[in-house]
Amino acid sequence: MRRRTAASDAPKGGAYDAAVRYLGPRPRSVAEIRRHLRSKRFDDLAIDAAIDKLRAQRYIDDEAFARYWIEQRDRFRPKGQRAIVSELLQKGLSREAIDLALGEREPDAEVKRARAVIKRPITRWMAMDDVERKRKIHQYLAQRGFSYDVIEEVLARPQEE
Repeated sequence: MRRRTAASDAPKGGAYDAAVRYLGPRPRSVAEIRRHLRSKRFDDLAIDAAIDKLRAQRYIDDEAFARYWIEQRDRFRPKGQRAIVSELLQKGLSREAIDLALGEREPDAEVKRARAVIKRPITRWMAMDDVERKRKIHQYLAQRGFSYDVIEEVLARPQEE
């Protein structure tokens, strides 16, 4: 019986080709690509070479990825800054890259985003008494990663546009 080695387990085409295919649907962080290539059983030398080549061609850039992720979150599934930071940390980005991308946002953007998030459900909550409505808003925004200060600002004026 023939024993399989790590090199024979790796898919054909090389680490670079696998990384480019993985980048097809959306941009990725360097850590995501590294994890993906490891799962495909490429050795560290091949992974490093593929990542270096992708960086040289400007296909991957963690700061640009952080800006992309934040923009997509704001547009399609708004979340608070805490939740976004958590997601980006899980994707392997450095805190520095995350802070740079978040620093480009407007100072009051978080409150606007929180108001946009509750725009649809608040119509259901308007029939509730004030205490229950505020509890619902607080819970809803906290689950989506908004800070206590932002939630308090929204609660002070929930329907302000």
